[in-house]
Amino acid sequence: MNLPFLWALVFLFSTTVSVVLSFHVKTSSRHKASWTSSTQVFANRNNQAPRPPDDTSVASRIDEATPFLQQVGRSYTDKDAWGKDIDKLHELLHLTRYHHSTIKKRIFNLPINERTNDRHNHEDEESLEKYKHEYPFGPTYVRPIAVGQSIDLRQFIDINSTEEWLPSLQVLTTLFLLSSCVPRSLFTQTVVGGNDTMNLLLRLGLVYLSPADNANKDGELVVPVVHLFPLQIPQLPGTRDQLDLVKDMVFMTDLHPNVLSMTTIPSGSDCPEEGAVMYIGPDSLALVHHLHASFLGYLKNGNLDSSVFRVLDVCSGSGVQALAALGMLDVLRKSGHELAAVDTEAVAVDVNQRALRFTAFNARLNGMKVTTVQSDLLADNAMTSIEELVGRGESKKFDILLANPPFIPTPNLVSDDAALSLRETNSIATNSHSYGLFSSGGVSGEDCLCAIIQMAPRVLRSDGGLMAIVSEFMNPPLSDLDEQKCMLLTKVEQWWGIHDVAASGVLFTNEHPLESQVYAQRRALTDDHGVISLWLNHLERYQIEHVSPGLLFVKYHSAGGNPNNAPGCNIDYRLVPRTNNGSVWTPHNFNAVGYTMKMLNDLYQS
Repeated sequence: MNLPFLWALVFLFSTTVSVVLSFHVKTSSRHKASWTSSTQVFANRNNQAPRPPDDTSVASRIDEATPFLQQVGRSYTDKDAWGKDIDKLHELLHLTRYHHSTIKKRIFNLPINERTNDRHNHEDEESLEKYKHEYPFGPTYVRPIAVGQSIDLRQFIDINSTEEWLPSLQVLTTLFLLSSCVPRSLFTQTVVGGNDTMNLLLRLGLVYLSPADNANKDGELVVPVVHLFPLQIPQLPGTRDQLDLVKDMVFMTDLHPNVLSMTTIPSGSDCPEEGAVMYIGPDSLALVHHLHASFLGYLKNGNLDSSVFRVLDVCSGSGVQALAALGMLDVLRKSGHELAAVDTEAVAVDVNQRALRFTAFNARLNGMKVTTVQSDLLADNAMTSIEELVGRGESKKFDILLANPPFIPTPNLVSDDAALSLRETNSIATNSHSYGLFSSGGVSGEDCLCAIIQMAPRVLRSDGGLMAIVSEFMNPPLSDLDEQKCMLLTKVEQWWGIHDVAASGVLFTNEHPLESQVYAQRRALTDDHGVISLWLNHLERYQIEHVSPGLLFVKYHSAGGNPNNAPGCNIDYRLVPRTNNGSVWTPHNFNAVGYTMKMLNDLYQS
C-alpha cells in the first residue's frame, strides 16, 4: 500500500457508500498478507440514527461515550498512582512496539528508511534525501473509521504468530488510531498482559467497556475514547548518521473531529465543560518537521551561553510542540553532540485545563518534565502568569517560543460558544459546534496570532531567541512582487513592536494560496449554499481574499550582532513552490522542508 493509495482510501471513506478497507502486515513466514475487512459506509452519518449492524466505529457511540470522555485525566486522586500507571503504559507501548516506524511498515506496509552501515557519508549529512521515508514523523495518513464502518479483527489476527508483539500492535492500532471497538474477549486473549492491561487502560480512562450489541453479540466491547498518536523524531540533519538513533514518542489527544463530532466535552455531574484537545494533524506535524530540519542550525547560531535550554509552547494543546523539541534535544544528546550538553526546561501554556492535563500525561508518558500554565492570551492579564515564570531577568527568558494557535476566521454562527466561553474575552452568540477552542481564531482568524507575536519580545532572549509559529495566514503575498507583502508583513512587524534589539524573520506560505470562495466551501463543512454564503460574506466583510497555510520564524539578533540592524522587526517572505509531493504543510513533503531549511539556516546566521 503506497501513500497515494492511502490518501485515496481517505477520500473513499468520505464520499462513497461502501469500500473495502485493506491493511497489510507481515506474517511470521515473512510473506505479505492482506488484513482485509469489508466496510460499509452509509450515506446517513448522523450519530443519532440507528446504528447499522456490525458497526464497530467509536463515532456511532459518542453519546454513550460522553461520561467517559469527561473523566479522561480525572480518575486519580493519588498523583503517584497516576504516574506509575502512565509508566506502565509506557512499558506496554514499548513492549508491543507501538512506534511509528513499526506501525508504518508492519501494519500499513509503507516504506521506511532502512538504516545500514554504509550510510556514513560526510557529504550527505545535511541532505534531506536520506530522510524522505521518515516523513511524516507520525501517521497523519490514517483516518479513523466512520459511522457504519466495521473492522472484525477476529478474522485476521494470528494469535499464534511467532512475533508475540504483532497481534497486540494490531489491536492497539485498531483501538487508538482507527477508533474501532474491539471485543473484550479478543483483547484479553491477544494483547500482552491480558486482563491486567485491560484494567490499566480502564484505570487511565483511555477506554471503557460497552455492553454486547450487534457488533459483538457474544460479549462486551472495548471502546477507546482517545487517540494515542506515535511520533518518531529521527536524527537531526547535519549530524553524523548513527544507526537507530531516534526518539519514539506517543501523544494522547482527543478523538478526531470526524469521530468526536463536537469541539466541546460536555459538562458532567462533577466536570465543567471543556474544549476538546486537538488531534495531531498536518499543521502540528508541519512545525515539528520544519523545525527539526533546521534545529541544529539554530543551536549553532543561537548564541546559547546558558546551561539550560528553555522552551515555551503557547496554545499547547497536547504539548506536542514542546515535547517534540525536547525530543530533538534528546536525540542530539544521544548522538554525543556538544550543543546538547545542557539541561532543558519546558513550559506549556493553554487556556484549556483539559489540554494541560493531557500535556502533563504526555510529558510523563515520554519521560519528560513540563510546567503547565493556564492563561487566556486574549485577557488583559494574559502576561502576568507567564512573566512570573520568566521574571524580569534576561537569564530566565526562553530560547524558543513555539505555537500552533487557533487560526480559522470563524463567522459567529459557526463557532462553538461553549468552548469559546473559556476565553474570558469571548462575547460571541453562537448556535453550532463546528469550530471551537482549538480552531477558532476569532472573526479575523488573527486574535491569538496577534497576541503571541506581541508576547514574544517580552519572553524571548534578546540575544538570539527564536519564535516559530504554524498558522493559516490571511491575504498572503501572491507573488514575489505582490503589494500585499506590505499588508500582511507590515501587520506582523507592527504586532512585534519596536524593541532595543533588532529582530528579523521569514514568513513561508504556499505558492498558490486558496481563493476565498474555495476556502469558504472547505470551511463550511457542507454543500448547503446558505452556509457557504455565510462564510463568503464573512470573509468579504473582513477583506480576506486569499488564505494560505504557512510558517512564521522570527529571531532576535545577538546583542553584539550586525550594527546595521535597526531596532524593530523586519519580516521577509518566501513562497514555497508546489511540487508533486504537495505544499508547505503536506506531511510527506520533504521537498518543502528542504526549501525552508536553507532559508532558515540563512536567518539563523544573520
